Amino acid sequence: MHDLENIRRRSAVAAVALALVGMFGCEPSPTFELLEPASARGQDVLLITVDTLRADRLGCYGHAAASTPAIDRLAANGVLFEEATCSVPITLPSHASILTGRDAPRHGVRHNGTYRLSDGQTTLAERLAGQGYRTAAFVGAFVLDARYGLAQGFEHYDDDVAPTGTGAVTGRYNERPADAVVAAAIDWLEAVGDDERFFAWVHLFDPHAPYTPPSEFAEHEPYDGEIAFVDSQIAQLLDSLDRRGRLRRTLIVFTSDHGEGLGEHGEMTHADLIYDSTMRVPLIVASPTLFPEGRRVADRVAGGIDVVPTVLSLLGVDYDGGEVDGVGLLTADAGPDRAIYTESLAPLLDYGWSALHGLRRADDKFISAPRPEYYDLRSDRGELDNRYDGDPRAKELQHRLDELTDGWASDIEAAAAEGELSSEERRRLESLGYTRGRAGDERLGVKDPKSMMDLWRRIDLAGQLSAQGESQRALTEIGNVLREDPTAAKAWYTAATIFERVGSYDRAAQALDRALQLKPTAEGWANRARLALGRRDTETFERALDNAERLDPLSGAVHIGRAHGLILEGRFEDALREFRLALEVDPVRSGAEARAKIERLRAETGLD
Repeated sequence: MHDLENIRRRSAVAAVALALVGMFGCEPSPTFELLEPASARGQDVLLITVDTLRADRLGCYGHAAASTPAIDRLAANGVLFEEATCSVPITLPSHASILTGRDAPRHGVRHNGTYRLSDGQTTLAERLAGQGYRTAAFVGAFVLDARYGLAQGFEHYDDDVAPTGTGAVTGRYNERPADAVVAAAIDWLEAVGDDERFFAWVHLFDPHAPYTPPSEFAEHEPYDGEIAFVDSQIAQLLDSLDRRGRLRRTLIVFTSDHGEGLGEHGEMTHADLIYDSTMRVPLIVASPTLFPEGRRVADRVAGGIDVVPTVLSLLGVDYDGGEVDGVGLLTADAGPDRAIYTESLAPLLDYGWSALHGLRRADDKFISAPRPEYYDLRSDRGELDNRYDGDPRAKELQHRLDELTDGWASDIEAAAAEGELSSEERRRLESLGYTRGRAGDERLGVKDPKSMMDLWRRIDLAGQLSAQGESQRALTEIGNVLREDPTAAKAWYTAATIFERVGSYDRAAQALDRALQLKPTAEGWANRARLALGRRDTETFERALDNAERLDPLSGAVHIGRAHGLILEGRFEDALREFRLALEVDPVRSGAEARAKIERLRAETGLD
């Protein structure tokens, strides 16, 4: 599948090219000569987003152990932005910002799974389709399924990550590897006529945890190995354009939705903190015709919100600057004092901790948290020295952030802050054997996420122990967590799973009830319905399924739950119909279970 000699040859060639243009070991140019608007008029557009990719793990960003010749090749014929930030360290909201050019509070997508980009938003695909471009997207994971709204404007949106899809795999995430995504993209691109223009978005999910690179890349550290594999597939994509003579007429934007903690600041993955480990991303705008020699920009901040205005301005496509929060990076001078808004509501929505909001400039950053933080990034790249109390620039950025966010997030945070424990909820806690511990704080939205990473790891550990069959250790661990933090929804969901695995169904139901009060999800309600059906509690069963459907009208779990209820009533034909509906509306998440249930029901009843 992978030609290692070809990959090594590309690496050597790319290294020589980068050296020739001074990409390694040189200081970034202190000034950048702006281009004229419409300087790329008539070019094709290729947007490549690599999920969970830290900038500092690429060769062109200085990582000596990297094997990223294709990406480095883009840098050699492009403009590389040293200080680029994502908007949100979460896949769906970050991609919504990339495709609309808007900050998360303005496009409204704040987390994965429970939000959808509204039809009132305008995507880059819609704008370019209006200019006569053929448009297509090829995504690598279910989190970007068309149901979440990003398909707007794409004539072809390939999100085939169902278990029966080409190359698709199941497990912790429904995804497909980079080679399957790129193969689908190449097939579509080769069908685009020479007289047609295209906008293609290719999303590659592989560097997302768990890191399991193909065996050909096993000599690398696993995370780097995933990146090297992705790079090899990007090389295939670029070569396919080159063979048709289209590479020189293609404007390429390469970036990521967010980075990865890799243990920095106690965060192993991403979503809960907004340090540069998860926020700093690569951003390269490449074009052999516009940039025969690579350039680097380090004196100003860039971001995912800049992709839309940068592409439109280079193509000469008019747009209302008030509709986007980003700027045309290559045609407008945003200035070194520019700051980009960042946020994560995941700590609040998943655990009941404080949301995080921030402003990132090229050389410093402010984070609004229960204990505010300010970092001078030029002297403190790792964000280890909080200078909030001693640097006047901290208060300046804090004031700018307060003005910007006035009214943006107050509705969400105010609603969450009302979730204090009632006396009945305290009684349920005690019935489960948990009481408030010395570190407990029963108000939502007040705990500082940076102080909660140890608790996060313990929640994750409890889940792992349970999955490995170490039930008693899992129960002890999650019990200790809930004593310390009885408002962490994720901990209650984990507790429910552990209780169910040990056959303690009443406790599992009680844990789910508390989790659903803190963070209602369609999956949670579907599981609550399943537990209620086991006790023949039809009232709770129906209510739970209705709640699940209200939160996610396309949830296959709702139809599977209803089918189970119908089977108990002896209504087998109706149950078969519900299983088929689950397969139809939700093939990725529920397809495998629905197919198995259909086969079993037909075998036992003789139905067709």
